[in-house]
Amino acid sequence: MWRRSILPFLRNAESFLRRRTRHVTGLATRFNRLVFFALDLVLWSRVFRSQRGPIPVELPLRVLKRKQVEVEAPVLHVSGLHGDVAHWDDGFAGVYAVLFENLQVPDVLSPIRYAHPAPAFRGVYLWDSAFISQIWKTWDRDVAHDVSRVVVHLRDGDRLQHVVSDLVASVYTQPPLIAWSLARLWEGHGREEAALRLEPLFPALCAYNDWLYANRRLANGLFFWRHPYESGVENAPRFSSRDESVFRDTTKLAAPDLSAYVVLQNEALATMARILHRDPEPFLARAADLQGRIREELWHAGDGLFYDRNIDTGEFIRSRTIASILPLWAGAAGEGQLRRLLEHVLSPEGFNSPLPFPSVAISDPDFSLDMWRGPVWVNVAFGALQGLKRYGLEREASEMAYRLCDHIYRMFRRERRFYEFYDPEEAGLARLYRKKGNRWKAFTLGVKPQADFVGWTGLVNTLVIEQFAGFHRENGRRFVQPRFPPAAVGKAYALRLPGQNLALDFCVLGPDSVRVTIRTPTQCVEALVAFGERAAIDPPSSNHEIL
Repeated sequence: MWRRSILPFLRNAESFLRRRTRHVTGLATRFNRLVFFALDLVLWSRVFRSQRGPIPVELPLRVLKRKQVEVEAPVLHVSGLHGDVAHWDDGFAGVYAVLFENLQVPDVLSPIRYAHPAPAFRGVYLWDSAFISQIWKTWDRDVAHDVSRVVVHLRDGDRLQHVVSDLVASVYTQPPLIAWSLARLWEGHGREEAALRLEPLFPALCAYNDWLYANRRLANGLFFWRHPYESGVENAPRFSSRDESVFRDTTKLAAPDLSAYVVLQNEALATMARILHRDPEPFLARAADLQGRIREELWHAGDGLFYDRNIDTGEFIRSRTIASILPLWAGAAGEGQLRRLLEHVLSPEGFNSPLPFPSVAISDPDFSLDMWRGPVWVNVAFGALQGLKRYGLEREASEMAYRLCDHIYRMFRRERRFYEFYDPEEAGLARLYRKKGNRWKAFTLGVKPQADFVGWTGLVNTLVIEQFAGFHRENGRRFVQPRFPPAAVGKAYALRLPGQNLALDFCVLGPDSVRVTIRTPTQCVEALVAFGERAAIDPPSSNHEIL
């Protein structure tokens, strides 16, 4: 009882201490702010990490209920006559164990459950939360909703903050993906439930969209990052030196990634508007306008890629990074541009490394195995895969997604850890670095990727459920749409989704032949389907509304 009464007081006090001035948080000087943040990072990333063993993968209900999770996690079992497949079962379970470990119950920081990306990152991060919500989606939608809406709750005026932690509130924003995450969470569900969840958040999300147009839009209608740290990819060669001793002025650069994210945000707001019986056209018009500007202004015809472009000089920043292909996710590429982009996406010298989607193209002269200068990050790899899917390239998406999942699950089985980023060419951490030469980062976070990062690395499970099994909802009904690549032929995938009261079995007979068995509490149905062919789980009903 005393805890309930004192928490609101402590939250208010902490919020007052975090309240920013124009350049710093509340009562703290910039120096004090850095000290608090550094102590937090050092304590958790260096001292405690050395004492932590691997997180157990078992999650009995009595443990789940400690964080108000009322349903067991999804389970995967893979079997096959040829090859080692046990790492898929192990890795799939491991994702959910670490995901649960990083879930935080309401406390002084927030009255809403929220997620840490990893033990070292003890705050609420904007784009991390958007992706983490997508991992929770088929386990527990209530948690998924909390993980995204808490970012809205902790906003500063109309701005969604880059990060909020106990004594730190950022003056920046981050990739604006919360609306995308929430729309993706509720799209396809019954209108009444979706509207109930989205109505309280819609005004704040619209205000944030307007804030970006007022504060991050250039004269040419495209968008810029206030600082490289706002982008989430801060030491990418398009922005800085490897050790961050030199930063480029990003306020003059029209950014392909931010502009693409704003397209996604407008499309998400249009989806919400339809659910809420509002007019979606203003958001769709903004999205279409921005798609056109990306297509016309940021395309380098000679290189066949999208680049940052200086609005004063017209100069392109010809750095072949993952941002160069993210406009696919936003549907901004024209037909001819798509063909050129695919040359890079599917080339081993570009983005089709053994572990696909390196953050910098393999043959780029600035490629190195240092954070955003070459290693694979699952969040932007996920975005690139969504881009391929948007253009109907499902087979290519499935093949690349399969290699991504297989590698990360295999690494987990060997090391019992998930990591922030991965070597695109080899298994292991030996060649990876974190901003080599940056002593501050070495002191606060170490020189290697952070462990127990679920975090967006857990999106591999989302790929299993949504890409390979093809589980999704439309107009309140559930469907499967299997899209297994050739590497899955001869294997059987048994997927249990307790939150859906559903068991799915897939026997991959060939590249275009999958035997599907669907079990619910009331039926057992078997079907033989081709690649990408849809099979209904729920029968048609008058209760299913068209959104």
